[in-house]
Amino acid sequence: MFAFLEGKIVEKRGSEVLLNVSGMGFSVQVPLETAEALPDAGDVAFLWTYTYFGEKELKIFGFSTKRELELFKTIIQIPKVGPQVALSIISHLGYEGFLKVVEEGDVSSLKKVPRVGEKTAKRIISELRDVVGRAVSDSVSSDVVEALKSLGYTEREIAGVLKAVKEKDRLSDEQLLKECLRILGDRAV
Repeated sequence: MFAFLEGKIVEKRGSEVLLNVSGMGFSVQVPLETAEALPDAGDVAFLWTYTYFGEKELKIFGFSTKRELELFKTIIQIPKVGPQVALSIISHLGYEGFLKVVEEGDVSSLKKVPRVGEKTAKRIISELRDVVGRAVSDSVSSDVVEALKSLGYTEREIAGVLKAVKEKDRLSDEQLLKECLRILGDRAV
C-alpha cells in the first residue's frame, strides 16, 4: 500500500516511530537499529515500508534500506512466521548477521531471538538457505558476479568467495574481481 513514508518525526518509542506526513500521523514499527539511527523528534525521516493487514489491525513496518525491507518480505513468506517475528530477527541479528546465521545453519543463534523457538529456527534456515546465497551475490555489482560466472564458477562458489572477501563494499568492481580470483586461485592449489 505505502512504498515509503517521508515525514517529520513526532516521537520515537523503542521500535515504534510516529511520523507526521503532511498532517497525517503514522505509527511505524522499525528494527531497533533503525530506530536508534533515525534523527531526533522534529527532524525529517525517510523509511521504506511494508503494510501488513492483520485480522484486527493494520500495521506499517519501516526500514532504512531496501535490502532490509526485501529481507523482511522474504522472512514473512515462511509458513507460521509473521511480521513481528521477522522484525525481531532483523532487530537482533541485523541484515548481515541474519545472512551469516542462515548460511552457517546456526540454529542456536537464531533461537536467541525473542519469539523464535527451535522448530521455527530450523524452518527459517531450511527455507532460506538457497535464498541467502543469492542475497550475498546480490549485494555486490552484477558485473562482478557475471564475470565470475563467465569464468565457469558456480553460484555457490561465487557466494562463498564473496563472503570471504573483507570490506567488499569499499572495493571497486575491478579490485573486487581481482580479490575474488586471488582467493579462488588459492583454493584451487
